[in-house]
Amino acid sequence: MARIYKIKAKNKNYIRLRDTASGRWIQYLVDLKQATAKQWLAAHSSVMQAMTPAERQSASNSLIKRLAQEWLNSSKEVKAEVKAAGLKISHLLTNAEAKIDTVFESYLSDFSQPGINSPTAIERSRRQCGVLLAFLNEIKINEYSKAQRETFAKYPEWRNLHNRYHAIASANTVNQELNRMAAIIRFGVKYHNWRERYLLDGIRVKPTLQNTKSIRPFSISETKTILEWLRKHSENIGGWHLHDMILLALCAGLEAKALDKLSKDWFKIDLGILRVYDKLVSGVIDAKTQNRARDIPMCTTIRKLYERGYIFKRDSRTRHKSVKGGTEFRAWSGTLLEKAEKDTSIKDINLHRFRHTCATMRLSAGWQLIRVSRMLGHSNVNTTAQHYAEYDLSASAEGFEGMLKAYSELVKWIDEDYFANYRPI
Repeated sequence: MARIYKIKAKNKNYIRLRDTASGRWIQYLVDLKQATAKQWLAAHSSVMQAMTPAERQSASNSLIKRLAQEWLNSSKEVKAEVKAAGLKISHLLTNAEAKIDTVFESYLSDFSQPGINSPTAIERSRRQCGVLLAFLNEIKINEYSKAQRETFAKYPEWRNLHNRYHAIASANTVNQELNRMAAIIRFGVKYHNWRERYLLDGIRVKPTLQNTKSIRPFSISETKTILEWLRKHSENIGGWHLHDMILLALCAGLEAKALDKLSKDWFKIDLGILRVYDKLVSGVIDAKTQNRARDIPMCTTIRKLYERGYIFKRDSRTRHKSVKGGTEFRAWSGTLLEKAEKDTSIKDINLHRFRHTCATMRLSAGWQLIRVSRMLGHSNVNTTAQHYAEYDLSASAEGFEGMLKAYSELVKWIDEDYFANYRPI
């Protein structure tokens, strides 16, 4: 028989409903402000009577409590109709709130359906879901109804304490993960009987100098040193793919995804342009890539890279996926660029820095901001101004005019003169 007890623990008073009549120990806390003890007992009794013996054994205490609360909140007319219809608890269990890990699994399965999202997007969603589940498991939240806004307000701080790369997670990374959680909540509300709640309202991380990826282009001397190392390395191994891809990134400002999807169809020789993300080739429909679609005028070096053809002759070795979820080319090139770091003593040589270098050296050479913005594929020129409109006055002892001259010579050397007196073996 069910009873309600008053329990005092740690100087706090609790009201607990306890029932052992069904052959198992059932107990949960009740709120006598919501209903009287007699009403709670009647609701609990109604729920237990509607259950089959098997359901009594399998239903969790929290589920029984929720069903009792729903019974308490129902009007007399609804209760009468339910009793008259002989509604069984199995009907209520069908509409029970799914657990968090179940919804995560269902969301990933739906998101990963073939032909809807790209492999990169699927890999990113799996990685983000893994981090979010680790957070919820650590704070012991496995039911959506137990989560509070205060729960997710702690996420940004937790994320930096549990960063596998031992660095502060960028504001963009944390906000993308919070957006993923919001998408999962919407999925749970739509398909798994989660109640719509506003758990993530106002929880965002503002970009600062500490949590935003800094733009760190290579200097003129570093750029030439890296290219020289790549040239010698390519001669030694008899493979020019990476060398030519890096040179293309410096000429055209291509990002890792564009380099990974590069195709001969992108080179419109008759028009004299490189059409990045040609629609017939990319098959990518996400907004970020659509913004980055652009036409880049072909300089002499880009034409030469096309004629050489090494940019289309990828290494035959297996390319493993990036740990961070990047492209295959980025993961493969990372191993060789780590070797370049050791041999040249230049720190942090990574693929994306060549894109930064392309943008910075052209602005420092006097190119118009809008021209550089279009080359990079930014959706808004303000993005280019915010990240790249800084000049390297240290490039010359002659100040601003000296900088313009030094970088103009660098741009001309890369775009026009790089292959003038050089023939690979």
